[in-house]
Amino acid sequence: MLWGLPRVGGTKSPDIARILALKPDLVFANAEENRLEDVEALRESGIEVDVTLPKKVGEVPDAVRQWGRRLESTDQAEVLASRIEMAWKSLEADPPASRFRYAYWIWKDPWMTVSDDTYVADLIRLAGGDNIYGGEAVRYPTTRPAEALARAPDVHILPSEPYPFAEEKHGALVDQLFGQETRRLFVNGDDYCWHGARTLEGLDATRILRGLAAS
Repeated sequence: MLWGLPRVGGTKSPDIARILALKPDLVFANAEENRLEDVEALRESGIEVDVTLPKKVGEVPDAVRQWGRRLESTDQAEVLASRIEMAWKSLEADPPASRFRYAYWIWKDPWMTVSDDTYVADLIRLAGGDNIYGGEAVRYPTTRPAEALARAPDVHILPSEPYPFAEEKHGALVDQLFGQETRRLFVNGDDYCWHGARTLEGLDATRILRGLAAS
């Protein structure tokens, strides 16, 4: 949390009047996290809004460069973009020795996962992951634990956000629903789903996941 900064609401409930009162030159938004009507309201009021939605890790460096141009910080942006690009290409050039089938859970009641049309799935692909829901038509399929088990994943990945999965709170439930014979990993969700500067942490998590999957 950043103390002392004005609070203007959440991603789905921004205080448009408060934002306008602050008179920003530029607002950054995500096409998935932020509502179209809020973006349009800001634009109609004369505020420039930058909207991105990377679905591949390889799209992030150019997004960072775009932000740098908008913020007149191209040199700083290029440093970060180059670091991300180098780390990403290093993983692409060195395929994992083994692959694993996985389900990545983002919600419960209803249980929801991700398709391959997501940044998360592309990141895990670099670790050697084959998504058991990869070919679904919707980006975030709703399913049931029993149906997931029928697809025979090697591992269930449970991130700390958007749903706050945690070993101490949900470990017994996961054992009950998926069985102790199927491996489960509780991970930091920020590393896996937030792009931009956080992509470096995501790529580090990918390397760790490679090692865990191979062990």
